[in-house]
Amino acid sequence: MGTAVIAVLAFAIVLGAAFTALGDLVNLSVTSANSLRNSWSEAERTVDSYIVPTSASVSGTDVDVVISNTGRLKYASPELNDWEVVVRYEDDEGDSRIEYLDYASTLSTGKWTVQQIYRDHSQSLAEVYEPNILNMNEQMVIRGRLANTPGTGTINQVTVAPPEGDVGAVHFDG
Repeated sequence: MGTAVIAVLAFAIVLGAAFTALGDLVNLSVTSANSLRNSWSEAERTVDSYIVPTSASVSGTDVDVVISNTGRLKYASPELNDWEVVVRYEDDEGDSRIEYLDYASTLSTGKWTVQQIYRDHSQSLAEVYEPNILNMNEQMVIRGRLANTPGTGTINQVTVAPPEGDVGAVHFDG
């Protein structure tokens, strides 16, 4: 009888250890699967974001930049707060300058704002689907106001970077 009790206890201990190990294995699998899913989602979001500045021009201290959304993400006002817009230029006096412009709903010095969103900027076709949201295959014109006027005959650069994806840059003449 004593041998049977010891055998039952030994079996219960082995069974308990097996269930504990199995539970740990399941938890590890779930954690790994969640980690993989999160990594995949982040990679998809990065690939989905593809903002391309295609042209830029200057008038006084205002710089206009045409940006194409060739990715699959949409952008609206709240997300634009997180965009980086940096202008590197040479001013009228020959001094090199770098300005980091912040998004604002109203244009002022050191800020940038959305001028217009187009279905096709080259043909001046305004957007029709989801107004004020930059959708896939649409173009957006942004305007930044600099502290100084870019010098005549200078070659300057605007860099645009949404937080999710590619950094794009375009040159413009002063």
